[in-house]
Amino acid sequence: MKRLVLFLSLVFLLQSCKSSYSKTELLKENKALKERIKKLETADTVNQEAAIELKKMNVVYRGVINPVYISKPNAVSFEATAPGLRKIDSLGNYNLSPGTGRAVDITIKSKLKNGDSLTETKTLRIKDISAPIGTINGIGCGSKCELKLKKEDLTDAVINAEMKNFLHDLGIAVISFKIKMPHYRVIKISGNKMNVRANDLFTLLQPDDSVIIFDIKIRLSGNSRYKLKGVAPIIIKIIE
Repeated sequence: MKRLVLFLSLVFLLQSCKSSYSKTELLKENKALKERIKKLETADTVNQEAAIELKKMNVVYRGVINPVYISKPNAVSFEATAPGLRKIDSLGNYNLSPGTGRAVDITIKSKLKNGDSLTETKTLRIKDISAPIGTINGIGCGSKCELKLKKEDLTDAVINAEMKNFLHDLGIAVISFKIKMPHYRVIKISGNKMNVRANDLFTLLQPDDSVIIFDIKIRLSGNSRYKLKGVAPIIIKIIE
């Protein structure tokens, strides 16, 4: 493109040097040249593909409202449709709530500046959200491993739930949980912090005793339509 524009400019320069051209003719030639360059530049970019940007993610997740930005360069207008896709504003912002399957197709129909119509399909992968894991004082590894803690570590401990390797901030808050210890009935605690009764029983624990914190109930600060699997329990082995 740059070489073509340079060539056309050189042609105009040579023509402008001819003494037989009047000022009016030169102006007309200049205007015609600019119009030709503009048409060439438009033709070079008019067929750029539609672009989809996933905010904070490389895939979309099932059970979550995924923010999606869609744009179509050089389009006068465009329309995007897909199962679970909802338009938020006229700036290209959408929300996508995927359904079943491994992928979702977004169809983008656009009207280009040159009057042509174009239909494109963009395919996005769908992933399921893994279960949150329970944490005690910020430490957790899921139900497939065992934390080794001193009994003093359990006193006034704070229980939370986290999503590992997940970029959405769902605002997860623990509202209750249960504790199972050797020789004692299951204790249910409201909130996310150990109470006085639990702290007293922790003093009786012995090395190699197992403590399981399970049935961790959570609340999400965001949209209630989020669907998460049950929180993985915290399995603890007492040391020292």
